[in-house]
Amino acid sequence: MALAPPQDAAVRSAFASTPLAWLLGAFATILSVGAVDSLTRSDVSLILFYLVPIGFGTWFVSLRWGTALAVASAAVSTGADVLWRLQHAAQDLAIGTQVWNGFMLLGTATALVLVLGALKGRLEGQELLARTDALTQIANRRAFIEAAQLELERARRHGRPLTVAYVDCDDFKLVNDRLGHAEGDALLVTVAQTLRGGTRAVDAVARLGGDEFGLLLPETDAAMADALLGRLLATLQTAVTRHGGWKVGFSVGAAVFLSPPDDVDDLMARADELMYGAKRHAKGSIRLDVFGGIAPVAADGTDPR
Repeated sequence: MALAPPQDAAVRSAFASTPLAWLLGAFATILSVGAVDSLTRSDVSLILFYLVPIGFGTWFVSLRWGTALAVASAAVSTGADVLWRLQHAAQDLAIGTQVWNGFMLLGTATALVLVLGALKGRLEGQELLARTDALTQIANRRAFIEAAQLELERARRHGRPLTVAYVDCDDFKLVNDRLGHAEGDALLVTVAQTLRGGTRAVDAVARLGGDEFGLLLPETDAAMADALLGRLLATLQTAVTRHGGWKVGFSVGAAVFLSPPDDVDDLMARADELMYGAKRHAKGSIRLDVFGGIAPVAADGTDPR
């Protein structure tokens, strides 16, 4: 799933969900400016008013549509100048000059489109880096928290279950101490890739720090979570054995919320507590708890509390 800041994501979602409305608004604005332009003298420039919808179209829709708006603006501006000239039988500005002015507007608008496109790409790249774990190339803790806030709001709005799971790599320190940090890093990368490959596109997978990973599973109840995590645990064990022969295991704590908690801190604290409970109870186990519904039952059949 897309991992973005809650506030930014909400704004972008509103814009991204209506690109057609943005385009129609931009083209309508250009035509309106053109109408005003046709009523003014040819030597009165309205270029700034043409550039505004072009900028919005580039930023909120795409670089390609920004270019299309630039071409449309140049055509409308040239047409408006020619129309004013014909209506007033003006001879003070040659048609060639008016066409040249249109090309100048096109050049200016194209430069604006390219600059905004490059700036947008740079900002999106920096934003992605700030939310990506440098070693494993999956989401980091910051991105996970932000995604959890969004999913928490969605679960509250639609009344759907939400599962958060913490996965801890047992005996990871022994790998670092005995085989070196390079082997430890390779192990973490293998775990991250396995978790990402074993979950759905709508699920969020993140490295929370050290050898701990987080899973955010929208619309996932206890039965679904138990089945998914059981498969993941088996897949992880196979992957670490096949890729590096690492003698590690995995303890998993999963909190299934039928009713959303008050905040993300509570949501994550429940999963963290369950994960440490699994490590205390039996390394390599899954400890699952249901909140907001019937009495909780752990994956091993015991009451986890």
